[in-house]
Amino acid sequence: MSSHDSLAVFAALAAELQQEPDEAVTSRAIVTRMRELVPEADQVSLTIRTSRGGHKTLASSDPLAEEADALQYALGEGPCVEIADTGGWLRSGDVGTDTRYPTWGPRAAELGVGSLLAVAVTDRDGPLGALNLYSARTGAFADRDVVDIALVYAVHATTALSSARRASTLQTAVSSRHVIGMAQGIAMERYGIDQHQSFELLRRLSSTTNVKLREVAAQIVATRAIPHERVDEVVDD
Repeated sequence: MSSHDSLAVFAALAAELQQEPDEAVTSRAIVTRMRELVPEADQVSLTIRTSRGGHKTLASSDPLAEEADALQYALGEGPCVEIADTGGWLRSGDVGTDTRYPTWGPRAAELGVGSLLAVAVTDRDGPLGALNLYSARTGAFADRDVVDIALVYAVHATTALSSARRASTLQTAVSSRHVIGMAQGIAMERYGIDQHQSFELLRRLSSTTNVKLREVAAQIVATRAIPHERVDEVVDD
């Protein structure tokens, strides 16, 4: 693919993401566009590190890629797990005989994986995950130009994914504040308490029931009932 074609794909990705900055939509677009950039890739997936130190696949172009990813997560071995944790990039031209992955490699080959290229998706704080390019044939992704295209694209993917995550976080925060405000309004109307007391009521309910504040609020809004009421304690404060 020429540099002009590559720029056209990047521009198309940016336009698509601007229309709907959602993490799921963004992830699918990232995977789809990578396949367009690298025709050698029969399947593409996006691995992300989880907050608990594990890994998950946000999007994949084919069930085979997702299955090959899941096998790496289960075994704790494989290129996409390694790159997602350390950064950089890694190629395996013959996964079935690659001595770096003695357990995952042969099993991946049985699934139909011949070669793999993994490139890190990295922000300023470190690796977020990896883009994984799978090919059914051995010897794929040997051209350094292909690796360079994947690395440049990973920078664009990082920007897009980070933007989508920020938008998602903002939407969640706004939604949470709205639900909590509605629950406060119900408590204020029902018990004649003020805004501070209504929030304190929700906070105590969250603490005593070991349920997140937003979930307590959502339950109150849905049922218009106050669970495990501690109103007297709040009003007396």
